[in-house]
Amino acid sequence: MFPALKKTQEKIEKIEESLNPAVKKVLALLRLDTASLKNEKAGLSAFETVLDHHRIVSHRTRSKDADTFRFLRTQILQSMNEHGFKTVAISSPRYGDGKTTIAANLAVSIAQDLKQTVLLVDLDLRKPSLAEYLELSPKAGLTDYLAGKADVKDCLIRMPFERINVFPAGRPVDRSSETLGSPQMQKLAEELKERYDDRLIIYDMPPLLEQDDPLVFLPHVDAFLLVIREGVTTVDEIKRSLDILKSARVIVVVLNAV
Repeated sequence: MFPALKKTQEKIEKIEESLNPAVKKVLALLRLDTASLKNEKAGLSAFETVLDHHRIVSHRTRSKDADTFRFLRTQILQSMNEHGFKTVAISSPRYGDGKTTIAANLAVSIAQDLKQTVLLVDLDLRKPSLAEYLELSPKAGLTDYLAGKADVKDCLIRMPFERINVFPAGRPVDRSSETLGSPQMQKLAEELKERYDDRLIIYDMPPLLEQDDPLVFLPHVDAFLLVIREGVTTVDEIKRSLDILKSARVIVVVLNAV
């Protein structure tokens, strides 16, 4: 474990005591070390400035936080490759726990691996935020495709970084769990998974204790990453979330201190 994380050791151990034995470990993420990032700010592109504003730092070359995401990347890729997995869903107990921040950072970090391509999909269909978070302006998204108003190619957005595309959610829908459980969504999930051998798909899901969408979509997910918020998420919420995920393969729990 990183030396800077020692002060959170007792907190991590307490959380780990509540976890299902199938969960490998808790990885605590550092708070942003803004002082260490200042030297890089002057050389940022316009898009990197957007990422910086939203705490997406995993592409940085001189950041301890980027190193932490590389550690998380390696841990996840090793587990995924070991089992031949290609899809991972990311969620949290509640909104505000940082799941989208983690999803975006992980996607960017994995895309730095020359052997991997990444598709980051916004499956929070009631409250989509990924496109706004990345300051993208999609013409169409997932709900438009499922409604027959757009093709997949019309929905995908290529980020300025190589090897990463974003599939935005599209227009918000109220009946999100029914949408995710539809035959059209099942067909799309299978198509996205099988189209490219080197592609890893990251699904940014709604919170587990807010909607039943993650439970509905679980059959289409190989692995699951749970984000919990330091000082906010309770042990009871962790236990309830893991109970919902009892049929899923939870490969890591991230303690988000950002």
